[in-house]
Amino acid sequence: MNRYTLEGLMQEFSQNEQKQKTSYLQLYSFLNSIIEITIIEQAEGYVMFKYMDKKMVLLSNAEYDRMRIISPITDFTSLAPKIKDDLMVANFHSTLDARYAVTENTLYAAFMHRLSSLELEDFQSAIKQVYNLNKNFSTTYSSAQIEFTKKK
Repeated sequence: MNRYTLEGLMQEFSQNEQKQKTSYLQLYSFLNSIIEITIIEQAEGYVMFKYMDKKMVLLSNAEYDRMRIISPITDFTSLAPKIKDDLMVANFHSTLDARYAVTENTLYAAFMHRLSSLELEDFQSAIKQVYNLNKNFSTTYSSAQIEFTKKK
């Protein structure tokens, strides 16, 4: 059994607090580390870029400690009800951390995460998942090779 002292716990807490938090500047650095990315436009908290053949936007807000990567797919109201149902099922079974989302009548592939705890590996995975959701729309609706399926 481990025995903890108040001093030991305070030191551990202090060390954890001193870990560097991810900032929007580090997000830009993460973007620039991915060869397949071409930056189209950027401002503080906003980067429009192309990953392979898909347009994406990185949005970050340090005040709220949030970031998101979105990629527009299609007009939402023009979709058949069956496709809308398939999107909801996919969000449960065949997407990982990215999701299908809708705002202002546009269907997006989206990834959302706390800004401060995002690491390069998470970021790289997020880009790939958003790309795959966009690419696999109306086929597998999958963000990766894994799928959580229903029992038959």
